Amino acid sequence: MQFVPEWAPNIHPMIVHFPLVLLVFAILFDIAGLILKKETWLSKSSLILYLCGITAVLIAFLTGKAAADSLDIPANVISSVNEHADWAEITLWFFAIYIVIRITVGVAFKSLRKILFVPIVLIGIIGIYFLYQTGDHGAKLVYGYGLGTGNIIKTEANKEKVTDDSQSNIEDSIFTINKNGSWKLIASPGIDNILSDKFVWVKGALSDLNLMYDKSESAIMFHVTQEAMFVFDNKIKSVQVTAIINIDGLNGKMELVHHFTDKNNYDFLEIGNGEISLSRKSNGEIKIFKKNKFQNSGWIEVKVISDGTHFRGYVNNKMIVHGHDSEPEPGSIGIKLSGSGIISIKMINSESLKN
Repeated sequence: MQFVPEWAPNIHPMIVHFPLVLLVFAILFDIAGLILKKETWLSKSSLILYLCGITAVLIAFLTGKAAADSLDIPANVISSVNEHADWAEITLWFFAIYIVIRITVGVAFKSLRKILFVPIVLIGIIGIYFLYQTGDHGAKLVYGYGLGTGNIIKTEANKEKVTDDSQSNIEDSIFTINKNGSWKLIASPGIDNILSDKFVWVKGALSDLNLMYDKSESAIMFHVTQEAMFVFDNKIKSVQVTAIINIDGLNGKMELVHHFTDKNNYDFLEIGNGEISLSRKSNGEIKIFKKNKFQNSGWIEVKVISDGTHFRGYVNNKMIVHGHDSEPEPGSIGIKLSGSGIISIKMINSESLKN
């Protein structure tokens, strides 16, 4: 017997309605108990419903997290997914704390139970707001964007063609900048002019990397002998950075740098030497959000997404690492190379998630 039906992308859609029904009925039973004070079974039944409801919230939260982590989420949907997850976590914590308080009052403060019952019920009603926000954001993902249905509906802002893009064409190299701060660099002959003119070299210099253009792969090759770091000097808050790279010949690591402030303060996804990680460098000290083992082979598409307190790292559209920390200030995007050997890059794309 197949547990998840064929129409469902995962088990999460089958779970989400249970918390809503159980917790709303728990609140309704409490309200009825305020009116029908002699019917003590109402308050007892509401507590059972609350316990079942918080269990359902926990299961829905965990299955939702697993569902989001299993999908390659389009850039225009990332922020909505994170908002839904944040509201779900708030809802989980609210009802978990509420139930603990309610049980504590019922067991330890029996003499005050009648006095405290009314304010406790009123506090529980507040939870409806959190349930509504979680459900509303979840519905937006399904009915507004089609997430999980096989259809992703683009927002009007994304449908409109950007009319004030600037494009630099230098000897067939293409570097585009959008009005929202997004930019894209495609490897072509003459890219050295763009890298030297348009980018800031924080560490090392372009001349140190012996850059070459590989026509057969339509890629640029860097010969790494020392640390090198370059960024495009603009500021983006929520961002998706994608790079198509080959680091088979690199005995070292590559960092997709984002939210760069200076060489001692920035966030990054690091890949190389059998590992991939999401980290933050703050005042020169490195804090790792999440790390996992990863063996690269050949050309790979590496992607890092930073939106709010959520950080995700993907390889070939599969999420490998997912971490959380405080939301960074807007910053620049770039690449850092360390170690020795050769790294080839076909494309770097920095996409702002919010206009």
